[in-house]
Amino acid sequence: MKHGSGSAKGPGHGGHPADLAQIGAIFNDATSLLVGGITDQNRGRVMQDLLATQSKLQTLIDQHPNQFVGVAGIHAQEVVDQINLETQAIASLGTDPTAAKYINDVQRDIIDIVQGDPTLSAMAQAHGGNGFAPVPDLLAAPAQFHGNQEQTDFMRQFAADAIAIGDKAVTLAQSNASPAERAALIQEIQAFDSNANEFTLAQGGVYSARFNNEFADNGVNGTASRALIHGLETNDIGEVRAAAEVLAANAQDVAGNMLGIGQPAVGTEPRIPDHVDSLAEAGAVFNDATTQLVGGVWSGNRAAILEDLQATQTFLQQLVAADPGTFHGAAAAHANRVVEKLGQEIAAVNAAGIDPNANQTIHDIHSQIIQIVQHDATLRQAATTADANGFSALPAPTLPAGVPVANNGHGHGHGSDHAPPASVAFDDPHQQHDAIAQAFAAHGGHHWG
Repeated sequence: MKHGSGSAKGPGHGGHPADLAQIGAIFNDATSLLVGGITDQNRGRVMQDLLATQSKLQTLIDQHPNQFVGVAGIHAQEVVDQINLETQAIASLGTDPTAAKYINDVQRDIIDIVQGDPTLSAMAQAHGGNGFAPVPDLLAAPAQFHGNQEQTDFMRQFAADAIAIGDKAVTLAQSNASPAERAALIQEIQAFDSNANEFTLAQGGVYSARFNNEFADNGVNGTASRALIHGLETNDIGEVRAAAEVLAANAQDVAGNMLGIGQPAVGTEPRIPDHVDSLAEAGAVFNDATTQLVGGVWSGNRAAILEDLQATQTFLQQLVAADPGTFHGAAAAHANRVVEKLGQEIAAVNAAGIDPNANQTIHDIHSQIIQIVQHDATLRQAATTADANGFSALPAPTLPAGVPVANNGHGHGHGSDHAPPASVAFDDPHQQHDAIAQAFAAHGGHHWG
């Protein structure tokens, strides 16, 4: 079922392939770096992270297929395959105005694939790890895509065909079908996969950015179709059933993400509340900006990001004025520092696409705001009341102390057994790097993983 472009077989730590928690720690680094978008400073490291994730996961699948059986195996292969889509989106920055959205959709979809699969999620959290860590929840679910007539017709036919082909394959695999019958169905599956791939790539724009990871050859449909074919060719009824299940789930997902012609629009509630009563509630609004910023700023998310940051700034000013019991001394100073930083980030978001340094500025300031809150005990406690997690920390690329992250270079073994420093001097303009960057610098530039 191998399809990803990554093929490196270099060992992880101690001559063994990296496990999913270690691989996920590498992927976490890419997630954190992508908040704000691709820059000249981070492009190489993001690509290294993604390609290392891809090659190491493909190696793990190939060498330990017993860990990846049934639906979990197909989901793991989806991660490998979809990284091809993401690297293509990164390459299209500057020519495709929706590239930032494309990156956001694929990065978050990969996280959802792992987190939504009980087997993969457990593997990603082995030995206390947090591989493929989720990003914060959005304030509101993404609006359904408004498709034109052609896209509506395609979506409806695709959903019906995906389920029908999966059912047909299961029935055939359970019977004494002739080689000719199997060959005919395999041809039908290949045509179905090819048609979906050609259609989604031809649409371009927001449609392709949103649906390639479901329809394209390197998306869910392509991976599951190949698994279905492989199961038929090897007479593996378990793989056929798993592939049919994934195809059906993907069809349902597609239908839920698109508002077709003739379907009534779903009513939406305001994303941002009129007022908040706690730093945790203000932090949830800031968290929305964090997730929106994965991949960078583009015309489709700029307004929402600005609304998030401006509302967070206003809410925080109101909270400081209304609650001197909480916001006093260092906590008040740090809260006011966040207000100032939010103003700087708002300016950088407005400059994105004009100022070539804006993306890096957004990333740096956003990271600094999180660090200010997370490193002030009073603010951190206020931001995490009632099981909330306002101003959520960015996913860390490390495992607990004593558990190495396998090297994500080319098998040269330059991993580290140590976590990044626990504290960051976030008020010194010469040290305003995120904890991840400081960890890299502290280890002579060797990449975590």
